Amino acid sequence: MKVLKVKGRAKIRKVKSLIKSAGNHLFAVSFIKRSNGKLRRMSCRLNVSKPQYAREPTSKNFLYKKAKDAERDIITVFDANVIRYNKGRMCGRGEYRSIGLESVIRLKVGGEIYRFVS
Repeated sequence: MKVLKVKGRAKIRKVKSLIKSAGNHLFAVSFIKRSNGKLRRMSCRLNVSKPQYAREPTSKNFLYKKAKDAERDIITVFDANVIRYNKGRMCGRGEYRSIGLESVIRLKVGGEIYRFVS
């Protein structure tokens, strides 16, 4: 396990570069949710195209939302842990979620574990 002592913008840049280095492979992340302050753990990936059951984030202003997310230091990923149900029956896995980059505590990418200490 590598312990990284970084703060502020340097932490955000480091987390973003590590996540992007995963490419299309799975990575694990632990972070504090902005909405309620609870710890969330996810196994997720980037660049998922045409998931079987989850809807892709769509809106008329999708590019505008992407730019706003970059300003607010958020990245959208595909969470592979969520089980999807349709009429009470399991129908698949996966859902899109957002990660606040400044609240990341632990990141596992490519077999390496990184722990962020403020």
